[in-house]
Amino acid sequence: MKKQLIIPKRSVYDNLKRSAKEYGSLCAVDYFGREISYRELVREVNRCACALVAIGVNRGDVVSVCLPNVPQAVYLLYAVNKLGAAADMIDPYCDEMDIKDRLAKSGSRYIFALESISSKLVNIVDALDIKLVVTASVSDEMPLVMKTGHIIKNFGKKKRKSPFLDWNGFISKASPTDRYIVVHSSGETTAAFISEREDLQSISVSNKSFNDFALYCLEECGNIDKADRVLAVVPISQGFGIGTCIHSVFSVGGTAVILPNFNNNDIDKAVIRYCPNAIAGDSRMYKAMAESSGFDGKDLSFIKTAILAGGKFDETLKKEIRELLCSCGSICRICEIESLTDHIAEK
Repeated sequence: MKKQLIIPKRSVYDNLKRSAKEYGSLCAVDYFGREISYRELVREVNRCACALVAIGVNRGDVVSVCLPNVPQAVYLLYAVNKLGAAADMIDPYCDEMDIKDRLAKSGSRYIFALESISSKLVNIVDALDIKLVVTASVSDEMPLVMKTGHIIKNFGKKKRKSPFLDWNGFISKASPTDRYIVVHSSGETTAAFISEREDLQSISVSNKSFNDFALYCLEECGNIDKADRVLAVVPISQGFGIGTCIHSVFSVGGTAVILPNFNNNDIDKAVIRYCPNAIAGDSRMYKAMAESSGFDGKDLSFIKTAILAGGKFDETLKKEIRELLCSCGSICRICEIESLTDHIAEK
C-alpha cells in the first residue's frame, strides 16, 4: 500500500529546512563515507547562501551549477533557491559548445564548475557576460583521510593554474555574522531550478512542481523511509537525479549516497560498499548490474526498492533484475518513475 504523503506549499529550501528540524541528527548525505547530517547540511546551505549574497547574487538571477554529484552541488541548489534565484543544472561533461549554449540561453552570469573543466570555461567567459566563475574539486568535501590520499595520488601531475576563484575562496566570503537571510522564494511558482530535457532544451521548474515531483516519487516507490540509504548515482544535472535521488529522499529523512564520476560497471562495488536500501538508475546501469558477476554469492537483502528511471523498461531486463535480487536474498519492489519533464507535462 502506498503512503499518503503531503508536502505543503513551500519553497524547495523551506522543505529542506523542515526536514532538518524533524531529522536534524540523521545523515542526509553520505559522500565517500563522510556523513553530513541534516543539521549540518542546512548550516552549509545557509553559509553558501551568505557567500552567494556576498558575490552579488540577487532574487531572480540564474546561477549555473556545472558539477557532478558532490556536496557543493547540493549546497548550491538549496542556497540558490533560498535567495529566490534559479539554479541551472548543467552536466559538467558536456562539450564546450553545449555549456556555452546553455549559459547564453539562461542568461546566467555566475558559474560553479568542476575544477577539471577550467580550460573549457576560459573561452566561454571571454565570449559571454560572465560575472564570476567558481571552481570546485571532487576532493573538497571528502573525508580527511580520503582527501589526503587523493592529493598524494595526484601529486606531481602537471596541473594548469586556474584563473578562477576556488570553492574555499568563495565560501570564505560568508561572514560569520550573516546568520539569517529571509529573501527566499515562495512555495508556488518561483523557479526552483532549470532542468535539461533530452533534446537539450531547458525548462524552468517551479518550487511547487519540484516538490510535487518529490511527492510523486515517494508515493510510487511506497517504501522509502526515514534513515533509508538511497544510492544516488544518477547525475545531479538531470531532473531524475536531483528530484528522485536527492530531494525526495530529503523529504522523508533518508540518506542520499552521492558519488561523482560513477561508472555503471562499478555498480556491484558501490552496492556492496554502501549497502543502500534503494537503488536508482537508467537501463544502462541495470543492464550492467544484471551482467555483473560481482554479486555472485552476495547478500543483498538490504535492498528493498529498485527505481527505474524514465519508465519504458524492457520486460526482459526487469525480469533479470528481479531474479538477480531474489537470488541474493532481496525481497525488492521494482518501480518505474517517469521523468520530471514528463511528469510536469501531464499536469
